[in-house]
Amino acid sequence: MRLAGRSDIDYSDFVRRKRLAILLALLALMLVASVITSPARTLRTNAALLTGAQIEPSVFAIIQRSCQDCHSEATHYPWYDYIFPASWLVTNDVTGGRKHLNFSHWSEYPLVRRMRSLSEIANQVKDGDMPLFQYTLIHRGARLSPADVDAIFQWTQAERARLIAAGR
Repeated sequence: MRLAGRSDIDYSDFVRRKRLAILLALLALMLVASVITSPARTLRTNAALLTGAQIEPSVFAIIQRSCQDCHSEATHYPWYDYIFPASWLVTNDVTGGRKHLNFSHWSEYPLVRRMRSLSEIANQVKDGDMPLFQYTLIHRGARLSPADVDAIFQWTQAERARLIAAGR
């Protein structure tokens, strides 16, 4: 089939070139979006977590494995976190997570905020709301087993009781 008025251009060739041009434009757009939305690296990547808290090494390891990427300055960004739209999603989740609770700033929080955060951690973990579902889809090692949930819950209760006793 030939295009009207153009005997030298084959229609299927025209469609193929148009599709290629659209694909290249989309790839260029994704490249620009990846540069614009790439997550900002933190300066304190080796910041200590939960400074001042009394926490068993096994529970601390669970928090490092399942929580620190979104709730600390020690975020690890794999290569795919720099590609749009993953970069946008990661930036959004990490910014929101740190705003709500940042384990790298634990010792800076007032006593009441630490106690409230411990209650929220216990509730979020018990309800299965943390870590986020979309995070565990890619980071399967971050999923919490029932034993992990119980360990975190027990730690939050003990640490909250310790803070209450210290605050009297």
